[in-house]
Amino acid sequence: MAEGILVPLGFFAMIFGIVYLNFKKRERMMLLDRGLDIDTFKRHDENQLQLKWGMLLIGVAIGLLLGNIFTAQGWLEDWVAYFSMTFIFGGIALIASYYMSKKCPGDDKPDGGYIKQ
Repeated sequence: MAEGILVPLGFFAMIFGIVYLNFKKRERMMLLDRGLDIDTFKRHDENQLQLKWGMLLIGVAIGLLLGNIFTAQGWLEDWVAYFSMTFIFGGIALIASYYMSKKCPGDDKPDGGYIKQ
């Protein structure tokens, strides 16, 4: 059964990757044609990206832990407990990292680094 879903999933991921990379290449080429620096459009510093991923993984781990507790207590079924708690706490962690990154003093540009034309 797993082979039946892995092939279409892999095909979709491959097509998405090709389209995404082609779009990014075209975007960078347009920036270079206009004489702009590519680094001016970076949205996140490395620290903010690490904060986001760290908080997401912690949220997912807490969600899995609570899903296991809810399953052991018999409050929810297995698949409902794991999926719901993982997505709820992963989402809460991403929202929290968004608000924490807005308070970081590293971003000194008021428009987020974008050049308005």
